[in-house]
Amino acid sequence: MTNGVFWSFVAKEWRHILRERRTLVMLFVIPLALVLLFGYVISTDIDHTPVAVLDRSQGDPLARRLVDKLQAADRFRVVAEVRRDGEIDEVFRRGVVKMVVVIPPGFGPDARRYGGTTVQLVTDASDVNMATTVIGYATAIVADLNAELNAAAAGGAEAGFAVRTNVRMMYNPELKSAYMFVPGVIALIVMIVAAMMTSVTLAREKETGTLRMLTVSPLRGRTIVLGKVVPYFLLTAINTGMIMCLGIWVFDMPCYGSGWGVALLCGLFILAAIGLGVLISSLVKTQQSALTGSLLGLFLPTVLLSGFIFPIANMPLVLQWVCRCVPATWFIEGVKGLMLKGQPVADMVLPLGILGGMAVLLVGLALRLFIRSERPQ
Repeated sequence: MTNGVFWSFVAKEWRHILRERRTLVMLFVIPLALVLLFGYVISTDIDHTPVAVLDRSQGDPLARRLVDKLQAADRFRVVAEVRRDGEIDEVFRRGVVKMVVVIPPGFGPDARRYGGTTVQLVTDASDVNMATTVIGYATAIVADLNAELNAAAAGGAEAGFAVRTNVRMMYNPELKSAYMFVPGVIALIVMIVAAMMTSVTLAREKETGTLRMLTVSPLRGRTIVLGKVVPYFLLTAINTGMIMCLGIWVFDMPCYGSGWGVALLCGLFILAAIGLGVLISSLVKTQQSALTGSLLGLFLPTVLLSGFIFPIANMPLVLQWVCRCVPATWFIEGVKGLMLKGQPVADMVLPLGILGGMAVLLVGLALRLFIRSERPQ
């Protein structure tokens, strides 16, 4: 083979690649998107964490200085004031704050005598990673305040300052990682069984022509699609129940809230996932495309953008809005609220309502597009 023939062949392949938009997307767009996504999502830094303050010192100057120092660090922002102990659980359940700083009476004077004083840091430990990181930041700031006060008092008659921290982890005092991972694993299983398997199965039947033959039968298109996805709904529901039981019996995960509320939340999430699976299968022609679309459009967002592993508060504001469009985000939030925090179903109106709306919208749109795509011309 001469050099001219070889380079002519290379040029032909080059032109063929440039004409294939799907190949160019796989080569350039997806790697760039993944690098940007991972760069913003995978971060252990947590900034501007919302906190509340329960100040029993009645405006003690040292207490005000501690609160100002917390805000000045850009790690925290005080968004609420708590007036009594009963409100601490309330602000956590409403998702208003991630930590409450409890300042005792006589905070300033006691810091100079009686061996020092203690400030209590109460955090929501349903998200173990965020809780430990936030407590670490706050403890470091208190230690820095101690160092500043003792440096200012050095050489004088004033006694040294001693402000200690007492940490209280709510909803997960033992910091069991299973409390965080069980809801996320359920979300992944639902996406794999309900969404990915549904999309791949329907795409395979489109590819082989099986669905085309069914559309010319007396069965209506909606009946055909529903008949295909109902078994996956039942299988996913069984899998979800098994994982829930394992989490409760093996990992001692509590369920303080309503059992039927958890079941309703799971059912709506499964329906939304099935709707996504049918929607993907209606937009692609091959099972390979369905598998790729499911991995990129469902699996990765469930792992990265749902709060399963990486806290949503770490992410840029744009990505936080994207996270709110991921069904798994609301499912995980709802499961933690019902099972760990014991919130009543009435307080879960937002997660249940959004998942219900997503389920209706996605299933309706998916059925419409799929039936239209398979309708005989």
